[in-house]
Amino acid sequence: MARISYYPILFNSVDALMSPIEYDDSGIYEEEIDEDVEDIKPEIEEIILRQKVVTERELKVRLEKKIFPWITGRALNAMEREGIIRRVGYRGRKSRTESVPESFFMSYSDEYEDVVGIIERKRKITKYINAILTAHSPAGYHAEDLFEGAFKSLGFKIHGRERSKFNGKVVKGKKGKQLPDLDFIIEKDKIVYGVDVKNWIRYEYNTRVNVRFKVSLAMQLGIVPFIIARYVDKETIYVDIIKKGGICYSYHTLLVPRSFRSLALDAEAFLGYPILALDVLPNYKVQWILKLHTDYLKRSTA
Repeated sequence: MARISYYPILFNSVDALMSPIEYDDSGIYEEEIDEDVEDIKPEIEEIILRQKVVTERELKVRLEKKIFPWITGRALNAMEREGIIRRVGYRGRKSRTESVPESFFMSYSDEYEDVVGIIERKRKITKYINAILTAHSPAGYHAEDLFEGAFKSLGFKIHGRERSKFNGKVVKGKKGKQLPDLDFIIEKDKIVYGVDVKNWIRYEYNTRVNVRFKVSLAMQLGIVPFIIARYVDKETIYVDIIKKGGICYSYHTLLVPRSFRSLALDAEAFLGYPILALDVLPNYKVQWILKLHTDYLKRSTA
């Protein structure tokens, strides 16, 4: 593995996930979650033994295709209480931001001194990945730019970016504050979509509120909700997007500029992040957008 080649980045915080919608997730699926916690414990233990030391986010991403990230979090807490794994804090200089992990999970069979080098490397990689995902970083809007290029190549008409109004309709907002918006409003074959792109690595139970909120904005404008996100759980895709007349592309791989290829390789190797460093969306992803549109068109005209 080549040495990490990082670039000057002045950003050291990740935008908080905010939404004016309040949603109470408590008390839902409690029994099911407990069963899933027991099922996922062996896989968590196996990953920790193989990796020596892991971050919570790393584990959630590694297992997101098999289990909801918040269940992985519950399982980690249970395994720590039961003495199966232990949580250790970073003993070096602490970061001033929340974008750098300060606690890690490891086996009782290893000593901190044996894994401190891995901890330091994972902290650095996480810091720089989170930094380039902020809205104010050079790569903050990279995923949106990639998908805009895909829309154009497929012949979609782009009515605009960051839109709160369409065809005489305006989304609801809070008095004295800027109106919330959708990343794109696009159109093809007389179908108009309200698109929002989420190139996120962090996804938790309450993150789903963001998805619901963006779906509601499109519905307020009388257009089809189209959520494009690195990850959305299957239940949310069905209940909160498809059943409300929308479509979703959960494209799986984090998207960063090609100039960050070295960092992307390290994020994949050390954190298990699915990630692509490129400046043009791969054709198979472009074609999936077309398939989603074609399928929706067939359903709407059936």
